[in-house]
Amino acid sequence: MPNTIAEYYTDELAEWNRLIVFCKKEMDEFGHKLAEVIEQNTIPDIAAKVENEQDKLNVMSENFKKLQVQIQQQKAALKKDSILIDNTLINTETEKQQNELRHNMQQSEKKYIDTKYECYNFLSEIVKKRKG
Repeated sequence: MPNTIAEYYTDELAEWNRLIVFCKKEMDEFGHKLAEVIEQNTIPDIAAKVENEQDKLNVMSENFKKLQVQIQQQKAALKKDSILIDNTLINTETEKQQNELRHNMQQSEKKYIDTKYECYNFLSEIVKKRKG
């Protein structure tokens, strides 16, 4: 039996969810590293700079939470009585929602990568200042 559109969509949704879970774990690690910077408190006025980095991570986390809710809603729309729907039941609204989610996920992933590297850069600059 050939795969249905709902199967492809569901696989895509599951992959996005796995990516979000991975990104959230990374953000937690960054949060711990930023907290260590505050605890060490060796650089004057560092708290505000750390808070700025943490705020960026918090915005990404909230964005990912919203995406996860939308992913769950889309998964539910792809099922009827706990069974994936067939191609005839995939309507324009379902396709539109999947495309919007795809676009939002791509944008969020790009933004997360930028945020992640900004945080890496910030943390490496802190290490330089400590040594200098």
